[in-house]
Amino acid sequence: MNKHNRIIPALVFCWFLACCGCDIQIGHWSQARYDRTVQRQEPLAPGSTLVARTSLGSVTITGADVVDCSVVAEITGRAPTEEEAQELAEKVEIELETVGNTLTVKAHKPSTKHNRSVSISYTIIVPKRTHIECSSSYGAIELSDIGGNVRGKTSSGSISAENIEGVVKLDTSYGTVTCTNVSGQSVAVKTSSGTITAERIKGSTELNTSYGPISCTGFSAGDLKLKSSSGKIRLTNASFGDCDAHTSYGSIDAEELEGDLIKLHSDSGSIEVANASADTADLSTSYGRIKGRQITANELTAKSGSGNLDIACSAAAPPDITATLVTSYGSIDFTAPLDFAGQADLSTSYGSITTDRPITVSGEISKKRLKGTIGEGNGKLHLQTSSGSIKLKQQTK
Repeated sequence: MNKHNRIIPALVFCWFLACCGCDIQIGHWSQARYDRTVQRQEPLAPGSTLVARTSLGSVTITGADVVDCSVVAEITGRAPTEEEAQELAEKVEIELETVGNTLTVKAHKPSTKHNRSVSISYTIIVPKRTHIECSSSYGAIELSDIGGNVRGKTSSGSISAENIEGVVKLDTSYGTVTCTNVSGQSVAVKTSSGTITAERIKGSTELNTSYGPISCTGFSAGDLKLKSSSGKIRLTNASFGDCDAHTSYGSIDAEELEGDLIKLHSDSGSIEVANASADTADLSTSYGRIKGRQITANELTAKSGSGNLDIACSAAAPPDITATLVTSYGSIDFTAPLDFAGQADLSTSYGSITTDRPITVSGEISKKRLKGTIGEGNGKLHLQTSSGSIKLKQQTK
């Protein structure tokens, strides 16, 4: 085997180790580690602020019925030899510093050379009524049972928050975010790449991910904004003031919604809504179909650049509804409120028009447009497609 033939298998082997995530560094095959645990404790009055930061490691903070802040620091030194790894870990000093109403967890670490590192993970217990500020450059953050404002940020790692009462702000560049049973004046969650899952949230909330799906279940008490640059949005059992859900690439699936405004938009994906009630419902997609069942709204808009529209109002929908359904390429099926009365304008460039409701037509009659009135009322129906059929259906009792 010549020199080049020996090099290629070696490179392939190195690539395999990297892909498998092995705790081996090229050039230091026998790198050692040394673990050390340090515990610290300090009184912490209710309503105080705890600050905990680590550059490499996780942060776990739990509220409890205690009067002190207890910190367990898991310190790991890594180096080519065990003696050097131990020396790095032993040089780390953990300090709890109190200034006013703020307690800061500080770590004094030695400087490290190439292929040497020190990681510090914190497990902290605080009084329940504590405000939290925590961060990690590389590591997960877990927060639970906190009755105060919470800020958590990691550059690379997951974040979870459970049983939080206060203003919440969570941010990760790469990782999933999970929020469960969170209530406060505002909740803001952001990830540049990852899934967001929110359950039982109270308070004005904004969930934003650049790459990943969003799932929100059991929301109440405030405005709700969901945004994904690339991912599906799932929203269920939510009551709100205004709801604005937007995905650039993905579908939107929503049910059991109630509020003043429902606004759902996808740049490329379908929209399905069921059992939704609002003063105004605005559904739109650039490419995809829109399906709605049991929709109650004073003003209803459904628009698609390319896709079918299939909307059915609920029995509780007002008879004077204003409904606008427009698609460039696709059919329209619309079931109006049972007692709808008002103006109706149905038109298609290529396709048929059928109606189960009697429409009184005045003026010219055309196969491509049906314009007139249904009964006597202030409702307005505008159904329009450039290419597709239109069906105006009768709602059954």
